[in-house]
Amino acid sequence: MQPDTCRLSIVVPFFNEQENVDALHAQIVLSLSGIDPSGATWEIIYVDDGSTDATSERLLAVRASLPERVSVIRLRRNFGQTAAIAAGFKHSRGDVIVTLDGDLQNDPADIPR
Repeated sequence: MQPDTCRLSIVVPFFNEQENVDALHAQIVLSLSGIDPSGATWEIIYVDDGSTDATSERLLAVRASLPERVSVIRLRRNFGQTAAIAAGFKHSRGDVIVTLDGDLQNDPADIPR
């Protein structure tokens, strides 16, 4: 069972961005792996904002690689970025929440800063 809180939550909304999921996930995990050698908890919350491509399938696949740290929220239709981020915030447990875009515009290497 996961604790009720953690140190850091990363919230990432996606809409029809299947080609970005694997690369972004790898970059996020790499940047978080060195964030705290004492093992402080972190989580990643991916929000699929009603994608019609294979985004959901890609998100579920990366979740399977770290099920204790990765959550996927699937919205039934496209509600827009603000609603997707709000859904991620609602499910986050972090003391600190960082948002990133699913289109690789934000560099996950900036998270530790």
